[in-house]
Amino acid sequence: MLDSVTVRPILPDELEKVAYVRATSYGGNEAESLADLQDNPRYNSSNIIVAEYQGEVIGSVAVFPAQMWLSGVPISVGAVTGVAVLPQFQRKGVAGKMMDFSIVRMVAEGRAMSVLFPHSHKYYRQFGYGPIGDLHAYRVNPHNLTVFSEGHQVRPFTPADLPMMRVMYKGQLTWHNGWFTRSNEWWDKIIARWPNIMVFDNDGTIEGYYACEIQFTKTGERVLQLKEFFAAEDKAYRGLIGYLAAQNEADVIEYLAPPDTPLRHSLRQPKAEDAQHRSYIFYDLCHVTPGPVARIINLSMALTKRFYARHMSGERVIRVSDPLIPTNEEPLLFRLVDGRAETRSADGRKPHVETDIGTMTQILCGYLTAQDARRLGRLQGNEDTCSWLDKAVADSPVYIQAGDWF
Repeated sequence: MLDSVTVRPILPDELEKVAYVRATSYGGNEAESLADLQDNPRYNSSNIIVAEYQGEVIGSVAVFPAQMWLSGVPISVGAVTGVAVLPQFQRKGVAGKMMDFSIVRMVAEGRAMSVLFPHSHKYYRQFGYGPIGDLHAYRVNPHNLTVFSEGHQVRPFTPADLPMMRVMYKGQLTWHNGWFTRSNEWWDKIIARWPNIMVFDNDGTIEGYYACEIQFTKTGERVLQLKEFFAAEDKAYRGLIGYLAAQNEADVIEYLAPPDTPLRHSLRQPKAEDAQHRSYIFYDLCHVTPGPVARIINLSMALTKRFYARHMSGERVIRVSDPLIPTNEEPLLFRLVDGRAETRSADGRKPHVETDIGTMTQILCGYLTAQDARRLGRLQGNEDTCSWLDKAVADSPVYIQAGDWF
């Protein structure tokens, strides 16, 4: 452990030092790291924190403000990215000190939650973070996809399509848990880095798209990696799938998909391209991988900013343990009236629910049920209370679109 490390906001002349730390830590290119820091529409130097040791910048992290949609409304989150420490100072508690500082800063900034993509889910558990969603990794043969006639309405993207894509995407935010609000500048950034984009054109209206990249394996196999896939209308989904089924650019398609995608039902044979036999008649369809992690920053705000199942009413006292944010440990009376929430001090009333901040985050995001949390010994509450919570929170899975990964 390095006891004399100072964690603080970045100084105006330290951007190149942060670029060096990132490139050295990740094994990347220093010039590219600096360019990304200087031209990132989502954050600037005011969002960067550094760790200093004996006058040298040895670590950095960025925490930028974002809006993540949950239950049809935007939630204010602190997105943590670029956690980097010079190799010679790793495993000495530097990253931990930067995370502690970041969490305190997010409290001061009034964030409801924090989200990050971890290198180790286990590591970030100590800071109150827990997984909030899974990704399904598909690897399918294009000829195994259903050929839909609407595929003929798919064509290459042109810059003139972007305004309509932005409007379509914005109109769908309400229906997709985990999606991030995108600025026009961020749209420009991600469009520029996607090498191939196809759109579904319905008589001049863009109703869906996919972005992809073709890669070649050492054996010469052509792999079409779907970076992002979205269809706002049924015909658009069928069209994009139909087009992928008919394309001849790749031998296999790979896609890190949301858990609720109908892709499995679009396969002629529900089987992965490299499926392993799992006994009897069972073969792999896809592989499941844990996605991002999150933690509640302000318990009252996180509970009240989202919506709950309509017609759900009632109240419960919730007590959460959170060693890093003591204000979250005050018991709250959580009250629902027709799916709308409010909180106030429990005024000494006995808690109906007792759990930790990570578990509460997972329940609030619909990733873990209260019933399962109780089975795992991570929540104390009776059957009625757990059932009430699960009915209130019931929602679609959280999935952050690949264009917003950080």
